[in-house]
Amino acid sequence: MKTHGLNEDLDLAIIGSGPAGLAALHAAQEAGLKAIAIDKGPVCGALRAHPTYMRWFSTFDKLELAGFPMVVMEKNPTRREYLKYTRTFARYFGLRVVTYCTVTNIEPGNQAFAVTGQDRFGRTYSWTARNVVVATGFFDSPRMLGVPGEDLPHVSHYYREAHGYAGHDVLVIGAGNSAVEAALELYREGARVTVAMREQAFQTKYWLEPDIENRVAEGAIVCHRGVEVVEIRPDEAELCAHDGERITVCAEFVLAMTGFEPDTALIESAGAVVDPETGKPRLTEALETTVLGMYVAGTLCAGKESNVVFVENGREHGPRIVADILKKQREHGKRPAREL
Repeated sequence: MKTHGLNEDLDLAIIGSGPAGLAALHAAQEAGLKAIAIDKGPVCGALRAHPTYMRWFSTFDKLELAGFPMVVMEKNPTRREYLKYTRTFARYFGLRVVTYCTVTNIEPGNQAFAVTGQDRFGRTYSWTARNVVVATGFFDSPRMLGVPGEDLPHVSHYYREAHGYAGHDVLVIGAGNSAVEAALELYREGARVTVAMREQAFQTKYWLEPDIENRVAEGAIVCHRGVEVVEIRPDEAELCAHDGERITVCAEFVLAMTGFEPDTALIESAGAVVDPETGKPRLTEALETTVLGMYVAGTLCAGKESNVVFVENGREHGPRIVADILKKQREHGKRPAREL
């Protein structure tokens, strides 16, 4: 494992190397700051959990980082193309990313933060940085149903591809884009699909709604509206309608496409204030938390509003944060660590 930044006086340590983290690291390097990123997986690792054959809704120009050109076959990049792009971006600019190291603690100090992490073998590493950016996103924190059987082996909060489900009864839980896209692909690849959702109407992209509603109308996909999942059992699940009616559906596999929630434990343990209702950290215009010198970038800024911050606006967070760090250094007469 490459352990960049050990025994250095860093200006900035960035937790997470997704698009927001990479954009922040690039901005810091361009500004002459001594900076690293630390990620529990590879560069842009969270994207690996997205559907294997996913194609971005955003066009390539909305996903490019720091103006670095993306060369793709079509205007909407695939998952594979974007993973390659982020690897190329990090390599081209020589960004220092510590991969496969999970940050376990951020401890504020008088002059700097102590950042502690562990690699896959339990070995501990420590860094010292004047500032910290947490850009961990929320794709590792699915919104749990909280029902019996959710931990059974046939239940997943992630959907990757349809092949393994073909010929089987699959219950898809949710009414949003991910649920609808999964349900349609599963149906077209030969799965017997049932959808269960609290809402009465799908909440999805405008071009998906007619497709899913037509499949439901013709009976190709079964849909239970206004229901809650109350228990998951091997081969079946029990639903409860809002009028109290109990419904048992066949479910050899269950895909709980219920969205994701931010994991704010790391910043809260360092003293940052987070609204318990919205999950949003209290931030300044420069995205600084209530802990001086600790910032948040990317989707973690939005709390539970997962449809507010995307790559196309989260990529702008890094330059804003770096500008604030440089402003503070000028005000205090400090130079970036790389210049010392």
